[in-house]
Amino acid sequence: MQEFLSFLSDDALHGFNLLKLCIIVVLALAIVWRLRMGSAALKQQALAQRALAESTENQRILRAVARHANDGLVYMDMRGRTIWANPAYCRTMGYELAEIVGRNPMEFCFPDRLRPSDDVIAGFRFDPSDETFESFHRHLNVRKNGEEFWNEFSQAVVEPEPGEQRVVLVSRDITHQVRREEELETARAELHKAAFRDALTGLHNRTAFLNAIEQYTGDTNSSGSDVVLLYIDLDHFKAINDSHGHSAGDKVLNHVADAIRATLRSNDLACRMGGDEFVMACVGCSDFDVLQLIADNLLERINRPVNHGDTAIKTSASVGIALSMGRKMLAEDLVKSADFALYEAKVPGAPRIARYDAELHARREAETALIEEFIDVLDTKAISFEYQPILDGRTGRIRSFEALARWHRENGETIMPDRFLPLASRLGRMVDVDFAAIRATCELVADLSKRGHHIRGAFNTSSDALAHPEFLRKLDLEARDAGLEGSELVAEEFETTFFGADTTNSVAAARIRELREHGYAVFLDDFGVGYAGLAHLSQLDISGIKLDRSLIANVTHDQSAQIITTSILKLCDELNVGTLAEGIETREQADFLLEHGCYRLQGFGIAKPLQIAVWS
Repeated sequence: MQEFLSFLSDDALHGFNLLKLCIIVVLALAIVWRLRMGSAALKQQALAQRALAESTENQRILRAVARHANDGLVYMDMRGRTIWANPAYCRTMGYELAEIVGRNPMEFCFPDRLRPSDDVIAGFRFDPSDETFESFHRHLNVRKNGEEFWNEFSQAVVEPEPGEQRVVLVSRDITHQVRREEELETARAELHKAAFRDALTGLHNRTAFLNAIEQYTGDTNSSGSDVVLLYIDLDHFKAINDSHGHSAGDKVLNHVADAIRATLRSNDLACRMGGDEFVMACVGCSDFDVLQLIADNLLERINRPVNHGDTAIKTSASVGIALSMGRKMLAEDLVKSADFALYEAKVPGAPRIARYDAELHARREAETALIEEFIDVLDTKAISFEYQPILDGRTGRIRSFEALARWHRENGETIMPDRFLPLASRLGRMVDVDFAAIRATCELVADLSKRGHHIRGAFNTSSDALAHPEFLRKLDLEARDAGLEGSELVAEEFETTFFGADTTNSVAAARIRELREHGYAVFLDDFGVGYAGLAHLSQLDISGIKLDRSLIANVTHDQSAQIITTSILKLCDELNVGTLAEGIETREQADFLLEHGCYRLQGFGIAKPLQIAVWS
């Protein structure tokens, strides 16, 4: 029993200890759980405090950004009323914040002429569903001080609270950018104008004009509309430039452009082709009588004097007319036809208006072939020369000669200068003929000198040659290579080259002075048929004059010709200017000239031009 009790007591004690242990474990677990729960709460609290701090810092940063941003920021309700704006926006607009809070910017940001009505502003609502809502917008705004500027802005919807919408507007003063864009646009417009307009006159340029009339002459012309071209060229424009200066020349060109504008009908076009050449296109007109009236009216306007300072510059022009007659043709071909007619109009003594017709067409075809052949002649330096003696009437001896260009074709035909020199001029190749004449003259003078014959050689020079920058240098080089002095050569210049009031300041006059300084003699050719011949005697540094054959032809039977000739000879004698007469056909003409003091004689009555073999 005692053992049982003793055992019982031990079991009871064991049970008590187990219970105690369980309680301890439970308490320990509770403590651990409490500790863990406390740590999580502390951690959660720390995170919350950190988030709050970060939020506060972000708000501080955002406030700093908004306050110091260069772009304007405006916080508005959906009716556009300002809740807040940053300092940049206030500076841009020129208002204090208190002056704009509660107001829609449309009330004060637009100039009066652009400001919406009060009803429109009162009824304004932002519409975020509008597809342009978040696009960039550009408007002309006005500051408080009245200064206008360009403002660019964008906008976005924000929700500060669920279900509550606000609008944030970002704006920027882009006035400088707009000005730059306007300058670039102006530059583009100027470039476009330069591409299609003549800078001086404002008329179409050649490219734009040809493109425009192509619709009437080319394959796109389905209506068969007629188009007529009037090709206009000023007379003696180079002389105007040389005598009065390029500013006067520009004024004359604008005068012609104004005359053309005044003549144009509603559907007509006009352009400046270049230099002193213009073209009018008359659309839907094929009646030549009407065209004649248009051309007459145009020339009457062009012929009116142009006032330049104290000078009234006389102007005139010639017109070539070509009709498409409803045919399909290249615009360029129609221009060439009108240009060909123009050259017909400019022939001395011809009417100032010429029409391209069947006869001219046939001549053009022949001349085109001739031009192609002539180009080959110039390129191969195949122009030849004959040399006409100039006699000293007192001694009966040959005193000098003149080199005269000749074109001997392969078919045996000889073409005279009056036919091929205009071709050279049209091709811009006159200087090639002039330099060939200089070379041929130097060679013959040198050859004769070696044979003991001291005879001077004369050559003709065109206005193109006088204006050529290398003219004098090349002349000096040819003379030096031939072993000649300047005094052994005579340059003959056409007296008509010096048409104009300001002769002494012209390019040609300056070149004559240079020729004289280099020792060359200079004679004015065709004297007596020019525009201001007697004035040239005192204004130009010339060695002499060559009386024109038109005076000499009548000198024995026409009293006027006799008076003019004797007066010129007397004046030249008083001015110590040499004289030479060309076109002598009879003994009576020679005797009359010798009697009145002109001793240098040239013409078929003296001797015909001779080939170099005869001289040799």
